[in-house]
Amino acid sequence: MRLALVVMGMLIGAWQTSACAQAGPAPGTVPPAPVAPAAETIPLSLGEAISIGIENNTDVEIVRYDPPIAEYDYEAAWGVHDPVLFGDYRYTSQKLPVASAFFPSQFIERDSVGDAGLRGLLPKLGWTYQLAYTGQDVQTNSIVQSLGTTYTSNLTATVVAPLLRGAWWGAAWTQVEFTGIGSELALEQFREQLTEIVSGIETGYWNLAATKQNLEVANKSLETSRALLDQTKAQYEVGVVSRVEVTEAEAGVATREFNQIRDLNFYHAAQDDLIDRVYGPRLTPTSRLEIEPTDKPEDYVTFELDPEASTQRALERRPELIIARQRVEQNEILLKFAKNERLPQLDAVGSYGTHGLSGNDPNCPLGQALAGTCPVPNPPTQPPGIGTDYADNDDFWFDGNKNRVWSAGAVVSIPIPNTTARSNVRIQELELRRAKTVVRRTEQDIVKDVRDAVRNLASALEGVEAAERGVVASTEQLRAERIRLEHGESTPFDVLLREESLVTAESQKITALRIYRGSVTALDRAQGTLLEDRSIVLEDALPLR
Repeated sequence: MRLALVVMGMLIGAWQTSACAQAGPAPGTVPPAPVAPAAETIPLSLGEAISIGIENNTDVEIVRYDPPIAEYDYEAAWGVHDPVLFGDYRYTSQKLPVASAFFPSQFIERDSVGDAGLRGLLPKLGWTYQLAYTGQDVQTNSIVQSLGTTYTSNLTATVVAPLLRGAWWGAAWTQVEFTGIGSELALEQFREQLTEIVSGIETGYWNLAATKQNLEVANKSLETSRALLDQTKAQYEVGVVSRVEVTEAEAGVATREFNQIRDLNFYHAAQDDLIDRVYGPRLTPTSRLEIEPTDKPEDYVTFELDPEASTQRALERRPELIIARQRVEQNEILLKFAKNERLPQLDAVGSYGTHGLSGNDPNCPLGQALAGTCPVPNPPTQPPGIGTDYADNDDFWFDGNKNRVWSAGAVVSIPIPNTTARSNVRIQELELRRAKTVVRRTEQDIVKDVRDAVRNLASALEGVEAAERGVVASTEQLRAERIRLEHGESTPFDVLLREESLVTAESQKITALRIYRGSVTALDRAQGTLLEDRSIVLEDALPLR
């Protein structure tokens, strides 16, 4: 009978709950908050995190722009030597009143002239060249001219060759050499920055793994303290322990609840940090993404440490040192340019050209025009050997005549006392010395980085071993203290102290493993082998996404 009443009560309660759910919340009550969507958990190994991070990390995307920009700078420097096609055209018409025996009452002349050609700058030599064609059409009523319409043309090649200032180390060629090294330097800078980003991903990965383990330890500790509280309350109810011991157990629960809240916050912060490094834009204000590290910090291997070999690898591969040496090369180029600018200017100038002539509408010869005996009505005749069309003008070059024009000369310029150029040489000499000092400073820094990394890794390994021994000892002490509690020889407070010691030992082990993993990353970075050891190909990471 009692069982039937219980079952009936349960059915009535379930019906009332269903009815309330269909009717909605009662007036004046606050509706329940919407349930947050479940988190999307993505298991990732360290290698996968690095690979995805290189694809998605916005920091990587930012530094990807530098190498192509530097390459375009290099191409732009070469572009100064591109040949240039040029051309221009001018038309002039003149109608002027005159008082001269050589002109009628009004002087009339129409002049059309055009230029076209190719000019440019020779690489390294610094020579400028030009090949120009000029054509002209002049129509005039001047009796000084034998032809009323005259066509002329010329083809001229000109070279200006600097022999001192501007030769070999002129501004254009200096820019080519400088930006060429800058293009290589940008690649090393990208490698340096990519190394830092990969190092950050690794650090974030192991930090997340550590905070997760700390959270698990905190949860376990909280469960243990709650179980101990329940046990202490039961003992209090039967009069075995006093109220003070219950209060101590409750305080232990409160402390561990605080630790659990703190470690949970650390865990979420580590999640955000790694998500930002690996998935970039997928980290949003409402994202529910969580990364599950599949590589465990305790699955580590040890290896022999050789400071000399590590230092040698670092001096060969560290991008910072390669960049410093490339800066020296750039400063050497700038010093050569500055010294060249200190020289006097001495340019050899030469040109060679050929000319052509043709025309029509012959005018009265000057002598007959002055004597007033111009043949009338017969017009004047075309001068012998002169064509009448513009095409005859160009053919004139090849008719066996010797109408050639050439010139040769020199341009000399000597600044006195040339203060600016001499000062620039002194500046570049000092800049070069500073760049070489930076190389030596970088080498010293690398040696120190390697020594620190080797020492830290060895210390971290010793720390892991010591922490493991501490966990074993604390576990045994806690087990013994619980046995003593069961036999009435201890108190819950003493058990909580032992349990707290175990939590501390486990946290120390987690920290030691995280430090060991970070020390391995730091040593690979110090050696300049981080990307190589992670099988990261620079050329694959370089293209813009």
